[in-house]
Amino acid sequence: MKRTRTSEIAKDLDVAGQRARYDAAARRLVAQKSILAYILKSTMEEFQNTSVKHIAERYIEGMPQVAQMAVQQDLPAEKDSLSGSNRLSTFTTEDVSIVEGAVRYDIHFMVCLPGQGERVEAIINIEVQNNDTPGYPIVKRGIYYGSRMISAQRGTGFKNQEYNKIKKVVSIWICEDTAKQRADSMNEYSFTEQCRRGTYQEQQKNYDLIRVVILRLGKEGERSQDDAIRLLSYIFSEKKTPEEKKTILSKEFQIAMTETIKEEVEEMCNLSAGIMERSIRRGLEQGLKQGLEQGLKQGLEQGLKQGLEQGLEKGLEQGREQGREEGAMLILNQLVKNKKCSIEEAAKLMGKEVSEFEKQYKAYYEEKQE
Repeated sequence: MKRTRTSEIAKDLDVAGQRARYDAAARRLVAQKSILAYILKSTMEEFQNTSVKHIAERYIEGMPQVAQMAVQQDLPAEKDSLSGSNRLSTFTTEDVSIVEGAVRYDIHFMVCLPGQGERVEAIINIEVQNNDTPGYPIVKRGIYYGSRMISAQRGTGFKNQEYNKIKKVVSIWICEDTAKQRADSMNEYSFTEQCRRGTYQEQQKNYDLIRVVILRLGKEGERSQDDAIRLLSYIFSEKKTPEEKKTILSKEFQIAMTETIKEEVEEMCNLSAGIMERSIRRGLEQGLKQGLEQGLKQGLEQGLKQGLEQGLEKGLEQGREQGREEGAMLILNQLVKNKKCSIEEAAKLMGKEVSEFEKQYKAYYEEKQE
């Protein structure tokens, strides 16, 4: 039992490690100015009349930080520089409170807002989430992050009673996986003024200091009419190859394929494929094991067959939840080849016609022989 448990833990750690590297690569890719420009143009009204080229070249200041630096909110900020890095040295990606602990920012940078008549800066935070239902409302976390970015300015952006120097903060949340009814959507939350008595109105710039924007991609994202949602959906797609992604970014969105962008796209795709393949394989292994155990307990050949079939179904179900159809097809092809499963049973488990599955099976091994 100890060996089995240790093996399971090792597999969990392996997948978790790959997922962490995938998330890091995703953040680095999204943090490229050419991609941030599309996000800012879609989410902030201040940039709607500005080209993505000008946003990237003129209005994003320095280079965004990606989980690099830390500042203790309860102590004076430390102005550390990053040797050999293209990240800003005036911001932090982690607000640390002695009382509350650490809060990490995925991407953190400053922009200059166009068309203000004077130099007006805003602080932008972008978070990349696997899904939009992590067990709490994403918008509440966004408001918390925005509030922390406001309070973190004290001592660095303003001192004592200089509240007029507070910079606007915008927290943008990108949710990759979301339910169909919420897919391809964008919601913004901000302060507004309501005159309950009299006609006096405060200047909007004095209270419009925190905004939270949530982008939900989902399976509908690649067909979105919004450029940012469509671009991000292509980036996070599990079905497209690195070459397909690079072609789309280059031709459809006119994003120059720098070595950095190429490397991050390829690493994301490779890690994603590894995560999905391992998840599918593990789900199938668990399902097969459960099916065999059930069949042996029944002590009959029919019971064994039924248990194995249930195990396969469970394994494939777990695999589909965590991986791609290609991974499931790969495993079933191997099972059919090794006579562990018939073509008819495999086709049924994949929800395909026998002829369709058989055609894909033959094409797969013909390709292997070449």
